[in-house]
Amino acid sequence: MNWKEILKKFNNKYIIATLIFAVIIIFVDQYNLFFQIKNLKKRNKAKEQVEFYENEIKNKQEVLDNLHKDSALMERIAREKYMMKRDNEVIYIIETKE
Repeated sequence: MNWKEILKKFNNKYIIATLIFAVIIIFVDQYNLFFQIKNLKKRNKAKEQVEFYENEIKNKQEVLDNLHKDSALMERIAREKYMMKRDNEVIYIIETKE
């Protein structure tokens, strides 16, 4: 096939209009193909973040439920994390230079 035969096949006005429309939609339009691909990547990243935060919420909720059920766990976390003490205790904090 040479170029003349190819051009004869595309000489129909409907085919030319379809090709022009396709070029405009794919490359020229405001929401072109590249814009759509970029938005698809953003959406997938956002979905991954939503799943991550839902799992984090579930884990934190389990820890909170365990804290409400187990007073020994609550006391241990209060002592370690928030430096709380009992009334008759003295706590010494030793800092090392590293």
